[in-house]
Amino acid sequence: MKVAIHNEFFETYCAETELARRICIAGARLGWEIIEVGSSDAIKKFNPDFVLALHFMTPKVTGFPTYGCMWNPTSFFEHWNPDRSRKNILSYDGYLSSSPQIDIWLRDILFGTDKKYFICPGFYTSCHQTPYQAPQIENPQLVYVGTNWDGNRYQELFERLDRESYMQVYGPSEAWKYLRSSYKGLLPFDGESLVSTLNTAGIGLCLHKQEHIDAAVPSMRIFEIVAAGAIAICEEHPFIERAFGDSVLYIESNSSPKSQVLQISKHVQWVKNNQQKALEMSVQAHQIFTEKYSLEHLLLNILPYHQKLIVEKGFIKGGDLTEQKERLVEIIVRIGDRSEKLIRRCFDSLASQTYKNIRVVLVIYKQLPHLNRIIEKYQDRLEFKIVNSELTGFRSTQMTAGLNAISADYFGILDDDDAIHPNHIYTLVNILDRSPEIGFAYSGSICNWESDEPDSKLENSELAHFEPFNINKLVNLDNFIVSNSFLTRQNLLDKNMLEDPKLEVVEDFFLLMNLCRKTRFSFSYEVTCEFYWRSSKQDNSTFMDNKIWKNSVDRIRNMFWNKDFPHVHFVKSVDRNDLAIGTSITKEMLNSLSLEELQVQLNNALNIIESMESTKFWKLRKQWFKLKAALGLVKPGE
Repeated sequence: MKVAIHNEFFETYCAETELARRICIAGARLGWEIIEVGSSDAIKKFNPDFVLALHFMTPKVTGFPTYGCMWNPTSFFEHWNPDRSRKNILSYDGYLSSSPQIDIWLRDILFGTDKKYFICPGFYTSCHQTPYQAPQIENPQLVYVGTNWDGNRYQELFERLDRESYMQVYGPSEAWKYLRSSYKGLLPFDGESLVSTLNTAGIGLCLHKQEHIDAAVPSMRIFEIVAAGAIAICEEHPFIERAFGDSVLYIESNSSPKSQVLQISKHVQWVKNNQQKALEMSVQAHQIFTEKYSLEHLLLNILPYHQKLIVEKGFIKGGDLTEQKERLVEIIVRIGDRSEKLIRRCFDSLASQTYKNIRVVLVIYKQLPHLNRIIEKYQDRLEFKIVNSELTGFRSTQMTAGLNAISADYFGILDDDDAIHPNHIYTLVNILDRSPEIGFAYSGSICNWESDEPDSKLENSELAHFEPFNINKLVNLDNFIVSNSFLTRQNLLDKNMLEDPKLEVVEDFFLLMNLCRKTRFSFSYEVTCEFYWRSSKQDNSTFMDNKIWKNSVDRIRNMFWNKDFPHVHFVKSVDRNDLAIGTSITKEMLNSLSLEELQVQLNNALNIIESMESTKFWKLRKQWFKLKAALGLVKPGE
């Protein structure tokens, strides 16, 4: 088994780095190959069976099954950019949960999505298996390790413990500046040093934020202490009390720091004076850890969920995927400008689909010297329908030529420099087959920045578009559906879509708006495709020309002004010109709005601006304007 650990805080001094090292050690003992990575490029090079996302700040950013490690209290999801954290979490294929409360929260946010997923319970921030080694408790010391990522946690408690001769504190020096005698330095984040230090000291202190106690989520501390054979002194915590019972010592979680220090000191003295009983507790706690909570045990628990999911979600061919009668799906690919490398990436993604009944409608608008050679190499894996198109200067000409060539029940679009994941077509066909009333199914997408000199340590990918259908965003020209993210039904095509609108850009958006008038849209809540932008202008589309963009957008605004959209429901909204495509608000109406209603409108506008500025297109557009300024091409007043 090959597993990539995607660590948002790769190569930094934090708990996730220590935990990743422990998972790697446990995996090696199982005969697995596990690596810690900090970027999607490194994941792709490793080609894992699945990915573990260590933190909810990290979304799914590759086509491999990705499982979120859900070991933070749910209140953390709500406090850190709740919209983004929810999108990140919803992008995962499965969930490794640390508490029943998290299980409930996950089921709640996944309610009504029809997303295929699993929740593997009982996955904790634990430690790799260790042979039992009796702790050194003749003159016991008390160890606490922490990075204090959220500030000086428990400062009064540790200021009081700093006066006790038995106290040893480890972590980054800047986190413990207020300590005078008990701070002992920074231990290596290697998965081993901390366990050894705890065993030598004899006793470990396990504390939790109130949020962890309320959510019954245990921290790393309890597992590393008992794995080391040390005696654990813990706050009252529902998981620890249930899992380890009287094999550990407790202090009252709601008592004052002064009282807690007295309780801790009493426990330390008890261990020194009752070494045999303390060792019996140590053996019992270590046995519980070994039998139920070692990372080797937890990793093996994932396998049945993983093996079932990759079949159900079409990552591999099998089960229903083998038995079903596959409808023909046609994918329009427009060819004429891209390099051989980029075209191969596009064709590779089509050839790797687990859904095999595919035909590529190849719309050729410019002959390339390498194109025939490429097609020949894929003819044994892909069926091609060749369509020759004129190079008119309008991107819509090639799209229209492709649409007129469609004869299959379902079709989609794939730009020749983009890619779809192996389960993309399988996922969307299932939605359309299952729900005849749905005419358009789409998935979330990943945006990749490409560079001539890629750095595998830098993250160049992001979850760019992952949203349920919202007609109000579309009519405000805020598109969240990528051109390669959908499949739709051929019988929806009408004369409005089969005649060339002669658009230089945003022709895919024109198609979306037409389909909005014809059918219902369904979001898969999966991530099954990706698109690419190059860091240089070469090989990018000409979207950066502001006049071309504005002209095409203005034309679409006019085309759909006050047109019927019978399959969707509008919410009153205002665009930058006080005009939405589907509805409008006059100045008199605006003046009549209450303060609360105006605030809602303002928030909607700010959300639109934020979503636009977060897109790769917007970033690329700003880079283009900077380049124009550097070259002296910007006119006064621009």
